[in-house]
Amino acid sequence: MKVTPARDSQPVRTPSGSTPASSRAAVRQRFRLRDRFFENQINCRELLEPFNRFPDVLYFVKDRDSRIMAMSPGAVARTGFNSEEEIIGRLPHEYLPPTLAKKFLRDDGLVMRSGKPMRNIVEVYYNERGVCDWIITDKHPLRNAGGQIVGLMGTMQPFAARQKNWAKLGPIGKAIDFIQIHLGEHVSMAEITRRAGFSERQLQRKFLRMFGITMQQFIIQSRVHAAINELVHSDRTIAEIAAQFGFTHQSAFTRQFHEIIGIPPSTYRQRYFDRFVPK
Repeated sequence: MKVTPARDSQPVRTPSGSTPASSRAAVRQRFRLRDRFFENQINCRELLEPFNRFPDVLYFVKDRDSRIMAMSPGAVARTGFNSEEEIIGRLPHEYLPPTLAKKFLRDDGLVMRSGKPMRNIVEVYYNERGVCDWIITDKHPLRNAGGQIVGLMGTMQPFAARQKNWAKLGPIGKAIDFIQIHLGEHVSMAEITRRAGFSERQLQRKFLRMFGITMQQFIIQSRVHAAINELVHSDRTIAEIAAQFGFTHQSAFTRQFHEIIGIPPSTYRQRYFDRFVPK
């Protein structure tokens, strides 16, 4: 895994705007020191070790074929395995349902073909109890010493953990807070944008850049996410839960749920309900 640190500060310039030869030489020398350092056989596992101390940040490393090369203990636990050794070398379809595996492979391929990172991907994964939950994923290409892409590194953060920072996002944070508060209501785009202080076009562009989805998709995914909690923690009917979170018809809720989660809400409830509702 090639790690490229941030570039040094800009070199001192003369009043005329040119860079003194001595300063340019000093910059080159510092960069040579950096290059020699990273040419060493650094133990990449040790570079990843500090991340294990942050419970809300999970990581994974994949090779060019999307096989797991390293994974944080918290991420391993969410796949159902007991240790990292059990998941090393596995492809997504060997530890994920087909729908999720296909989606993860598609994103992996895009990152490694383009050489560009994908950030703030809102998607479904498993929480520490093994139930589908929302996460926010970042994926970055990894290059070898010759510059060829050999894999990727990603981080995952629980959606709830990221919520704590929404207030710092300015207009986007205001829009998200308003959406979350009114999940069961039919609020208009005009009302959301008015609360955020942006035009709909501006806000849609910012949503796409930050989350990779439109505001409409964010609203639907947020409703489905909220419905998951009700499915496994209450005995309300699916029709009642659909209505609670703004779906006009149960069929519309079922269709959206199946598209996002990969199984119908009835199947999801059968799979997880008994685990969380007291007898």
